[in-house]
Amino acid sequence: MRNLMDKICTNEDIYMIPRSIILSILLFIFGNTISVAQTNNEIFSKLLGVEVQTDKNIIAQLLKTDPGKKIFVDSDNDGKNDILYMIDTDKRHEDKFKPIFVKIVDEDGDMYLTGEGDLDSDLHIADWHADGTVDRIIDYVDLDNDNDQDEQIQYFWSDSTVTSYYRRVWYSPDQPKVYPGKNYFVCWALDISDDNRLWWHINYDYVQTLSQWNSDYNGDETHVNKFFYDYREDKILPFGEIKFSFYDLDNDKYSEAAVRFGGKALTVDNLRYSYDIDNDAGGTNVHDYDFSITCLGPIAIPREKSFRVKIRNHTTEPVVQWEHMREVAKSGKWKKAHLTWDENDNNIADPVLCRRDSVCNERWEGVLNHQSEFIKRVGGPSCGFYNKRNEIDMDYSGEMQFYYSPVDQRLHLYGAEVGWIKVDYNYDHRIDMFIWMEDTDKDGFFDTWKYDVNGDCLGNEHDTLRYNSIWKYEVEGDELYERVVHIENDDMQIIPFDYWILHDHYVSSLSRVTYTNQIIINRIKKLLRNYEKNFEIDSVEDYFYSSLVYYRKDYHIGEKIKNSNEGTRYYQDIIRERYWQRLTETDFVQNSNYKEIADSYNEGNFKKTSGLLKTKSESKNEEGKIL
Repeated sequence: MRNLMDKICTNEDIYMIPRSIILSILLFIFGNTISVAQTNNEIFSKLLGVEVQTDKNIIAQLLKTDPGKKIFVDSDNDGKNDILYMIDTDKRHEDKFKPIFVKIVDEDGDMYLTGEGDLDSDLHIADWHADGTVDRIIDYVDLDNDNDQDEQIQYFWSDSTVTSYYRRVWYSPDQPKVYPGKNYFVCWALDISDDNRLWWHINYDYVQTLSQWNSDYNGDETHVNKFFYDYREDKILPFGEIKFSFYDLDNDKYSEAAVRFGGKALTVDNLRYSYDIDNDAGGTNVHDYDFSITCLGPIAIPREKSFRVKIRNHTTEPVVQWEHMREVAKSGKWKKAHLTWDENDNNIADPVLCRRDSVCNERWEGVLNHQSEFIKRVGGPSCGFYNKRNEIDMDYSGEMQFYYSPVDQRLHLYGAEVGWIKVDYNYDHRIDMFIWMEDTDKDGFFDTWKYDVNGDCLGNEHDTLRYNSIWKYEVEGDELYERVVHIENDDMQIIPFDYWILHDHYVSSLSRVTYTNQIIINRIKKLLRNYEKNFEIDSVEDYFYSSLVYYRKDYHIGEKIKNSNEGTRYYQDIIRERYWQRLTETDFVQNSNYKEIADSYNEGNFKKTSGLLKTKSESKNEEGKIL
């Protein structure tokens, strides 16, 4: 700016204009970038009040004393201490931020009883490096006077020059504004079900890779991550995860639904709506989401479904109410939808795609979709390439409804034009089978299934970071698919996107399919032993029974998959298809009833198929040879 002013002031056409007038013009033009610098302490004081101010003399005093010393202050002279100063020596905090000076303001009058701060109605102000500058603030609020936290509010700053050091994303495209230097943010969480746990912190900060598995995202809860604090306008505006809500639908303390809105203000740019549809979360497995629908907008949140969060002396711009969020999500006129179904019951971050977070925990956020040619990823890390069923409704014609297809005996996203599964049964990041689904007559229901049983349709390069094109089949044609099923009458009953209705459909079908799958597998194997000269157990079946339990044994991941109904059904489907393909490559196809058997198999009528196979496997020809 100095160079610009010098150029203007030496221009022959305007050299007579007083410098004060020129400066006024520049201030008018660049008003948003020229201001008297404000410190963290001043901005946080404007947002929260003078309580956040610290005392440099006390900081100096504490730094000279033994670690762990506490200084108490009776600020209102009522004979009871209500402020605590200390250097926090908790080992959870990282050395790069130490010493961390902390001021705790008691706001419910019980500090004199405990001699320390607590997590119900106290304000925690943290100063990294004890240099007199406030860096992080956590406000714990007890809304119902039961002496536990019901609300938690985090305040933090971020600087574009130290993003990697402080591990906060200082800018994103949906951020309302960007001020030069530091920007200031607020995160808010509400514990609706009153289980008294919300975010867990390190360095008085929420750092996802370090904090998330000690935080609580269960029961009925909601949060906004985050608000942008426009300190010049003195406004608090939601952006990013403008609402993330969890719903405990059966009051068992575990959430069955997780709903996330991404966007800014009252505009939702994307949605992720996840269900634990078989309701099997519990014990040490505190999250077990089975599928999600990811939608792209934008849509608008109706103002009558919104409210403003009260944050001390400020009131935020509107956000959607927890009570209305699912309704708004379901009624929204979205542009596109992506169903991601966790077929192998292993909803963890892909260990290759997510090296920064290798802990094998089921994701608390729901099932995070993986990007494809059809849709971008929403949030991260995704659940990965493999063993997930993907279905895309490219024009949102199905409006988040489902149907059950007898062909593959699965719930599908009504309106989806295409779908696919990339099978990696032994987790070596190679495609072992590829299944393609398509609605060729555009009536909202899949009518075509194509099975690349040996996984060569997409190639088998060991390149996990490359997005293999799922359209390659159009170039190669159908010759690489070992089985192609097309049905003419594909009308199915539409099932609403309702948790308990879908739950009942899914649980009942899962039990039925696992039973019939095993019967048909056993009967095909019995036939193969007679038609193949050197019969061998299928490698997938051998892996499932012998080796799967050793996959990520340190976290019992393989054991969990093998012992789950969903994991068992998924492996059965693969094993059954591979044995069926082997059977079609034998002389069994010359059997006079082969067409009837194949037709019933293609229709998904496995009960009839297994009955026909049983008849043929147990009947004998004139020579006594088992057919």
